[in-house]
Amino acid sequence: MILASLIAMQCLAAQSPAALGNTLWFVQPPSSERESFMLCVAAPSLDSNAFAPLRLLTDMPRAIASTGASVWVAPSVQADDASVVLFVMRGEWAPTMEVWQTAPASGLGRLPAVSLGAPLAYLLASDLGPIVIGTAVEGRGHPVAALRHGRWTQRPDIPSQEIVQAAAAAGDQWSVLVGVDAGSAAMWRYEQQTDNWSHVPLSMTGQPHDLVATSTGLLVGIQHEDDVREIGFLQDGRIVPWLRVSDVSPRAQLLASADRLWLYRMHEDAAELRHIDRVSGEVSPWQRLELESGFSTRAWSILVSVFIALAVLFVLFIGRGAKPPKLPDGLVVAPLARRGLAFVMDLVPGIVVTVIVLDVSSRDVLSAALAGPIPSTAILLLFLAGFTAMWCIGWELITGCTPGKRAMRLVTISTRTERLSVWQIVVRNVFKGLIVLAPPIAIIVLLTPVGQGLGDVAAGTVVLIRPAEQPPQPN
Repeated sequence: MILASLIAMQCLAAQSPAALGNTLWFVQPPSSERESFMLCVAAPSLDSNAFAPLRLLTDMPRAIASTGASVWVAPSVQADDASVVLFVMRGEWAPTMEVWQTAPASGLGRLPAVSLGAPLAYLLASDLGPIVIGTAVEGRGHPVAALRHGRWTQRPDIPSQEIVQAAAAAGDQWSVLVGVDAGSAAMWRYEQQTDNWSHVPLSMTGQPHDLVATSTGLLVGIQHEDDVREIGFLQDGRIVPWLRVSDVSPRAQLLASADRLWLYRMHEDAAELRHIDRVSGEVSPWQRLELESGFSTRAWSILVSVFIALAVLFVLFIGRGAKPPKLPDGLVVAPLARRGLAFVMDLVPGIVVTVIVLDVSSRDVLSAALAGPIPSTAILLLFLAGFTAMWCIGWELITGCTPGKRAMRLVTISTRTERLSVWQIVVRNVFKGLIVLAPPIAIIVLLTPVGQGLGDVAAGTVVLIRPAEQPPQPN
């Protein structure tokens, strides 16, 4: 039993895992140009061979699984051998911006740990959430748990000591392919209505390798020694031969979505795909996935850095040379802490609207702000910045003060005219929105004589604080 567990763990760690939902997720190993693993995403359903790296990983995951736009990742290092921790991320292609939009916007969301009493043997994705299967425990079989509505629920153990080769979920039925060779190959089926596993012996010549669910039923992949993968339909407990595909090594995976079938492999540190036509059975040649063109994370970082540098130079040459205005009686330059609190208050409506409109969480918005305007966070941050700018412009045009400033007793005055003009209100609040995209430019207030931000320097304004007893006056 111990030897079987070790073999299963080696099989999990040896392959570069891939999973197919609406999109293809795979792990790119390190290369001569980088030392990190990368969690990548591609959309072969869009007839595109381009992929995008979304997350850097410290090590090869133990397994990944996907359904729809969500991917679950089991890291190679777990807290202990008796429990399993998963991470989750969603990725969707945003055609308007031509970028992948992810949630959480930075990092991976951590799911609660589940105690299996054994190391992970297989990670399975279903429409309702992930399912984890542990390695066989002597006297009980493979422990199983499913995540439902944020909580793990234990399911009956699979009463088998054989190695789990593959698994598939279709509706309320799960199927698990076990066995080391043709002589011990079998399938176990679980139905939620009966809450038990049924045994289905299989007869095959070759190594049991794949099990995938399609809209027409289950497909079984059988590996032969001459790098031939035989694919057949499972019907009434027997495998009906369908295709024999050559040039398919044991390291290749059979992947299926609702309407497409693919073979995936990592060849010479590059991901490759072969499409299988489910109607004609025609198999395409191996096609290499290429890194998509467009702005990379590094290019976005360079762009933001250049913008911040130009903003600092603008303030140094324009803002520091400006003559400090004569402040009205009873008003002093607003402390940075009050200005910061006022800004956070004015951000809250934008965060709420962003969460509702873009269907993300407030945690996603916070992580996006910390990550900055990289490709995967661009839409979220642009929406938040635009709404915040319009929110503040509207309030200042109508009432002369935003809710955040009113709460902090702040007032904005012009250094050029007696009253704030419309263009000054628009300019300074547009630049305020840019702070959402590049938070470091907020430190510019430290470089000017009267604590002017980038928007204040551009618009010719300054933010002051009024005494508590003085009622707010419209600008």
